[in-house]
Order: sequence, then structure tokens, then C-alpha cells
Amino acid sequence: MAITERPDGSGADIERRYRNLRTFAGDLGRAPWFASCGNPHMPDELAAARRHLEGLGMPAMPIERVVHWTDAAATTQRPDWSQDWWRADDAAAKALHQSAARLLGETPLLVSLSAVTLAAQKLHANASVAVAEAGLDDPTLSRVAAGAAALACHQMGLAIAAQGGAEHPLALKYRLFAGGRWLLGVMGDRCYLF
Repeated sequence: MAITERPDGSGADIERRYRNLRTFAGDLGRAPWFASCGNPHMPDELAAARRHLEGLGMPAMPIERVVHWTDAAATTQRPDWSQDWWRADDAAAKALHQSAARLLGETPLLVSLSAVTLAAQKLHANASVAVAEAGLDDPTLSRVAAGAAALACHQMGLAIAAQGGAEHPLALKYRLFAGGRWLLGVMGDRCYLF
């Protein structure tokens, strides 16, 4: 049985989105992944984190600075991580996926996102270097950090395909990662940004 998908977008619009996704995937290696982790937060980073939370429907909360990779590791292990934040983040990604699939077709979308996934696999090297420069030998922490960054890349790919815009909460999340941060997420009544 043949798969017949009829995307909603025009041919030129669909080609532009594919081109944008290919460019995005090709540019992933140019970002300063994890380079700002531990540094004091800049006002624009705090603003982006707040808009990310607001866009997901989360209540206003403090953005807590994480200073060292050992603190980041401990934060990821906290039992009070917010399921509400996780569900809202996941729901936003699913909504983008549905919109992008409607515009491009499911199979072409998945094929296009595979380029982003392949490019994001290289972020493990960035995480490993950052962890080693912090004086740690922790392959698990490197994998967790790289996985979080790769998820942000995937979500940004969805935002590009669905034309979610630069202020979409997942685009804001990606911007933090690509700017050298690791958005650890919401634990208790605070958002942790490394």
C-alpha cells in the first residue's frame, strides 16, 4: 500500500522549510555548547528562561544558578523534578510535531529531522570536553548533558518546520543551550539553569 501524504504547505514553502532544517543541522557545530555553564547569568538568559516557563504555562519562579558540573549532576538526580514542566515541554513538542507534519507530511518531516538528530549526536564531544575541563571524569554526566542538548535541538527542528517562531518556548529553550547553557529544568519551586 502506497503512502499518500498531502502536506498543507505550497511547494516553495515546503522546500524553504527543508532548506532551513538542513541549514540548522549544519550550523549546530558552530554554537558554544556548554561554554557558559557555571558563569553568572546574563539578563537576556534570565529573560529567555522566564519566557520559556511562561510560554509553557508555568507559574513565575526564581531562576537558580548552578555553579559547577557536580552541582548540575546533583540537580538532575533530585526527586522533586516537576512533572508539570516535563509534561508542558512534551506537549509543546507534540503540538509542533503535529503542525509540522500537517505542513510537510509525516515522512518528509521525519527524514528532515534525522539530519538534526545526526548533527546533534556530535554534541557529546562538547559535553565531554566541558566535563573534563571541570576536572571530572564522568561519562554519564556527559551523556545526560548531551542528551538534553540533543532534545533541545530536535525541538528547535520541530519549531523551524512548524514555523513556531523565535519566541516559542522551545525555541527559547534551544537558544539557552546554543548559547552555552544547560537548562536543567524545574525542581521544586525553582528553575535551574547551568
